Amino acid sequence: MTQLPKPTIQQAVQSLSDRDEFKVIIQFIRDERERFFADLRIAQDTNDVMKIAGSISTLDELLNLLHIPVTQ
Repeated sequence: MTQLPKPTIQQAVQSLSDRDEFKVIIQFIRDERERFFADLRIAQDTNDVMKIAGSISTLDELLNLLHIPVTQ
């Protein structure tokens, strides 16, 4: 049995980028990022700030990996 070559992340994103389902997932990630910024404004201790900042950073990295502009 011949194995098909595994697509790269860029190839997979490119093939999915026009699909509505993909756009919904990207919008969800952006919404969660904005929610974390709102949480950051009300965080009361350093530990919470660090957790929230880590979550924002993770979502930023995910959007960058998917070649989606972080600010839109």
